[in-house]
Amino acid sequence: MKVMRKQLPLAVAGALLSSADAFAASGEWLGINFNSSGFVRFEAAIKTVDEENPYNQRGNLFNGVTVDRAGNLPLNSVLGDLGLPLLDNIGIPDTATRNGVPADNDFNHTQMRFENTVQMRFTNNISATVKLRGVFDLAEYDEFDPDSVNSNSAGYLYGEPNYFEYDDFEKGGAQNRLELNGDNYMLDIPTAYVDYQNGPILLRVGNQQIAWGQALFFRVMDVANGLDLRRHLILDFASEEYADERISSPAIRASYQFSGGWELDMFAQMFQPTIYPNPNTPYNVIASQFTIHDNFDQVDDEINSGFRLKGDFGNFGLQFMYTNRYNPDGVFRWTKSGVNRDVPGIPGSGAIVAETPLEVDPTGVWSAEEWFTYAGMARLDGVEGLNAMVDDFPESRLLLAQNVSNYDQAKQELDLFFQLSGGKLLNPLSTEGSGGFRGHLARDYKREDIFGTGFSYVFMGEPGSLLDQLILNFEITYTPDKIFTNKSLSQQYIVEDEYVSALVLEKYHRFSREFPATYMVFQWMHRTESDLFGRHLSGMGGTVNRASQGVDGGWDGIVLAAQQPFPGLVWRADFSMLYDTRGGLLVQPALKWKPSGSWSVEAFYTYLDGGLGGKNENIIETIEWAEEFGLRVGYQF
Repeated sequence: MKVMRKQLPLAVAGALLSSADAFAASGEWLGINFNSSGFVRFEAAIKTVDEENPYNQRGNLFNGVTVDRAGNLPLNSVLGDLGLPLLDNIGIPDTATRNGVPADNDFNHTQMRFENTVQMRFTNNISATVKLRGVFDLAEYDEFDPDSVNSNSAGYLYGEPNYFEYDDFEKGGAQNRLELNGDNYMLDIPTAYVDYQNGPILLRVGNQQIAWGQALFFRVMDVANGLDLRRHLILDFASEEYADERISSPAIRASYQFSGGWELDMFAQMFQPTIYPNPNTPYNVIASQFTIHDNFDQVDDEINSGFRLKGDFGNFGLQFMYTNRYNPDGVFRWTKSGVNRDVPGIPGSGAIVAETPLEVDPTGVWSAEEWFTYAGMARLDGVEGLNAMVDDFPESRLLLAQNVSNYDQAKQELDLFFQLSGGKLLNPLSTEGSGGFRGHLARDYKREDIFGTGFSYVFMGEPGSLLDQLILNFEITYTPDKIFTNKSLSQQYIVEDEYVSALVLEKYHRFSREFPATYMVFQWMHRTESDLFGRHLSGMGGTVNRASQGVDGGWDGIVLAAQQPFPGLVWRADFSMLYDTRGGLLVQPALKWKPSGSWSVEAFYTYLDGGLGGKNENIIETIEWAEEFGLRVGYQF
């Protein structure tokens, strides 16, 4: 069956390619002018490093690694206050070797993709656009097999890998309203809207993106839509911005051109959250030792809205923006697992475990060393995370959990905890496994107000100089009482005001008469409370040996990019660089070859280095394992 699943996308892709020209058409039908075009494309990303995705079961850093566990319940401070004899150790030291099977992948990404766009004009004032997209994952990876580790974890997506379906914990399906999907395919309609234009008025109704920003990597005013990160995370061509990742949603959008250079753009759109890659798929970024309970069903009928007022006055531009939305990224907290599964050797204990954020399963965490390692990678606090689980869920105390005051106490208690999960605490001679406990998290969505402003200026220097036609853009947004995930995962979220700003310089410059103009970009972003991925800065700096330290001064990123077409436009070279000033670097050189009007080949290398600064303090460390060579071969029609 798995072989057939991998062969089906190839067969379908071959059929699409052989009949692609049938989709390319233009003309008139029943008085409606129409034009149809699209492409079929093979996409692959070949690994260039030995690292596997550490957030997946088969890439877990502790697979096959023997770890010493010295379980101890830190009761001494309490007993001392009561004048009772102190207990040195009620646990028994042991070792644990996580039983996951390490992967050895050659590819991070292997997909076939089809798109077809039809544009129709009904009258001089009314037109429509519809785009159909199909994506098939060839699944050429070392996939996780839950039977290989005797896993029976709860949740629809926590068995064998599922590349596209949505998980509401109990059943799969599609989260996006105009999408049909299965475990390794998706068919959706990312564009389906009708335009009505009459003089200065434009009204657009239907499924659509609303893009108010054009920047590589950075999003300041581009806040209307979340991102779909299932296909290739953010590691495609950087020069394509977020055109493919930005999620469409049903909306009504209206714009009006005033005399004097002003334009008012308004929208009301159904809320659609960011879609993260599913667990144990190539680009998953949420550690698979944790189960997510997504609460989208509580807000799936909510509406986001906003407006932008923009004016151009010669070389100077000015804009103002306001958006009221649910943050599509969501926030996370501990939640009851609801999984009634006994701790080994303790009959009836499953009822207690179900009232905690825990689930007994070998795909969970096995040791304090693993706990603190992954807490640091997720920008969470391993000590405060333990305390929040105890304080918010009193039933945890029945499993020997209690509040701790420092790293050493937390490490000792956690090791005792994981000894309990594998039955080793009650039976030290047991050989029936050594762990672990899965953590259960809820994903909530919170409404927020975003206020923004910006200005632009076009410099007019001496013709042919670097300053001539140089465009400067500056944007800044303010979000009062923005809600962030607490580094402890407690029920009490972090609430702080946040400012996000970006300075962008861009220019077309012709360095020689033989070559077309070079497009060049410089960008700088500053965020006061979170990093580019939305993680609060208080959770930065945790490691296997310490809880998070936090960082001051906000987050800063710098982007340099250039695009150079060659004579004849058969070749084009691209270069993009993102530097996290806390020590992370992404560099992506790329080359595009278009030998004919139909065929194109794009090759790019994504170099990632997150080790230029403090541990777990920059964004590149999170994706450093994904260094790769990308290839896209497409046929346009």
